[in-house]
Amino acid sequence: MAIPKLKSKRKGNIFFSYFVMFAMIFLITFAVLGSSLIILVNRYSIEEKTNLLKENTQNIAQSVSSTLIVNNMNSSFSNEKQDICDSLSVVSSCIDSDVFVCDNEGKIILCKEQRGISSYYENSMVCEEHETFKVDDNLIQRVYEDSTAVARTTINGEDCYIVGTAIVAPTYSQASNDIIGSVFAIVNSGTTDLVNAVIRIFFSVAVLCLIAGFVMIWVLTKRMVTPLQQMSAAAKRFAVGDFSYRVKINSNDELADLGYAFNDMADALDKLENSRRSFVANVSHELKTPMTSIAGFIDGILDGTIPKEKQDYYLKIVSDEVRRLSRLVVAMLNMSKMESGDFEMKPKNYNITDQIIHILLTFEQKIEKKNIEIRGLEDIEPRRVHADTDMIYQVIYNLFDNAVKFTNENGYIDISAEEKGNFVQVSIKNSGEGIDKKELSRIFERFYKVDKSRSLDAKGAGLGLYIVKMMVEMHGGRIYAKSESANEAEFVFTLPKAK
Repeated sequence: MAIPKLKSKRKGNIFFSYFVMFAMIFLITFAVLGSSLIILVNRYSIEEKTNLLKENTQNIAQSVSSTLIVNNMNSSFSNEKQDICDSLSVVSSCIDSDVFVCDNEGKIILCKEQRGISSYYENSMVCEEHETFKVDDNLIQRVYEDSTAVARTTINGEDCYIVGTAIVAPTYSQASNDIIGSVFAIVNSGTTDLVNAVIRIFFSVAVLCLIAGFVMIWVLTKRMVTPLQQMSAAAKRFAVGDFSYRVKINSNDELADLGYAFNDMADALDKLENSRRSFVANVSHELKTPMTSIAGFIDGILDGTIPKEKQDYYLKIVSDEVRRLSRLVVAMLNMSKMESGDFEMKPKNYNITDQIIHILLTFEQKIEKKNIEIRGLEDIEPRRVHADTDMIYQVIYNLFDNAVKFTNENGYIDISAEEKGNFVQVSIKNSGEGIDKKELSRIFERFYKVDKSRSLDAKGAGLGLYIVKMMVEMHGGRIYAKSESANEAEFVFTLPKAK
């Protein structure tokens, strides 16, 4: 037996998620930019530093070449070497590096530390630190081959850059153009003062930008999430039947469009709910009244309250009420089928003029009773349409039923059918009380009934015109009502011409 999965009760926070996401994007962007900037500046700084070391080692190499001779490339004391050591000290201080001179074997023979009278007595120009130091043979080889070499190495446990320049024997020397030694300069490979300054400035600016960015992200995220939170709250209230809540809109972007659409939906739901309640009340009344009458009349016939000579009269009333209930049920079933898409159309080509005249004849008694004048029949011409005959029959019947019902005594009904491009336009106009402009925009709504003064004689539930509109639009046509004066109303619909 499978165990059903329990739905997690953990609730995510979209505001926190958006904020963290944007904050991470900011941090990653600054980290990448900062790292790239530091690497580029450090590379530039090291390149400038090594170029400076090259330049100074070349100058010292020339100085040594012009001062010393091949046989004098050792660590014994001489005044010329003392001058060179002084130069090494000055250059080392200026370029913040350790500069020294080596013989051909890579052994240091001159450095910056051992100067003055102590060198004379000790007969050595090298300090204790440099005395034991020996430059790598591979680097010496590179210097001899290329005259100048740059390498990265580890000295006394520290990562350093070392630059070497060959000392070439002077032209007057016996070993002319031979390499008699080399000058090396060592600098720490760590970040330079320039890089440190750039790092400090970058991080100071980055912190300020991040603070400003986080504030902007907070405001932006709050602005994005607030409407969604309001919609969520509204949806929960809609779920319990309260459609009064509306989303507050303070912007003019996509979220504002969503808010407007949500509010429009709320208005439509509110209107539909009011219509539904009105419909339930109307249908309840429409069902209760005839059923009560039917039950009362039948009970009266059965128990003898109604005499036999009047039974046919009351049975006629019962029959009318049953038909009225049947029409209401059929209207509701048709509406349900059309809304669900289950209503099957069977269109064909036929003459709608004949159908109009045939339907009009079914209202002959009511027309004569109210002495209504029928206009336009003498001028109407045959018009062929492509439509479902049964559906259009109901459309025309409902419109004539309304027209006869609301036409005043001794009034008129004007009928016309004309071709308009690829459509046939049918118009049914009647005299009597017109339709208020406020009602025109809502007259085809589901469950909606016109104002009380116009619907005193109406026994419907507000579905007739709604179904008429659906049927016409299912054919690709349109229907509308107009009332150009207070004494007439007109309904116009179009259908596609016969193919």
